Amino acid sequence: MRDRKVATRYAGALMTSALAEGNLVEVSESYAALISVVKNSLDLRTFMDSPQVADEEKKDLLKNIFGDKIEKVLLHFLYLLIDKNRIENFRDIGEEFAAMVEEHQGVVRAQVTTAVTLPEDLAASLTEKLSVLTGARVILENKIDPAVIGGVCVTLGDKILDGTVRSNLDELRNTLEKAPVR
Repeated sequence: MRDRKVATRYAGALMTSALAEGNLVEVSESYAALISVVKNSLDLRTFMDSPQVADEEKKDLLKNIFGDKIEKVLLHFLYLLIDKNRIENFRDIGEEFAAMVEEHQGVVRAQVTTAVTLPEDLAASLTEKLSVLTGARVILENKIDPAVIGGVCVTLGDKILDGTVRSNLDELRNTLEKAPVR
């Protein structure tokens, strides 16, 4: 992320506008779709990021391509990004906006690190327990790392719940190193 403060400020402004319009979910879905389109189109990305292209041409292109497919508040937000020379922050702002929408909807993402893919039944059970613990709807993001050997490490916001074999072995090694030898 290039500039977190800029992304947060603009994402907050879009969040406020979408809430005022009463179409936060629709704006969020449209923004995610736009990010996908821009990510998959080098020509569009180059055109929008180019300082040689006039702002009015960028706005006309957006209106012609997306005008009737996205919410007006989002289209006007994109115009604002162009006017303020912040269109290059489009993807970063989108990431911040998506996180703000999830927080507003009571969704929390938990990164789960295991040595092998977590079976569906264990993932469902873990999701349920984390939901009870946090009081929010939890979305698991599974990461596989053979170095953990076994067990589970859950990162939930700024909290880490580490129940991996690797961390237990490291803790045991540290304890044994400090133990007096006779």
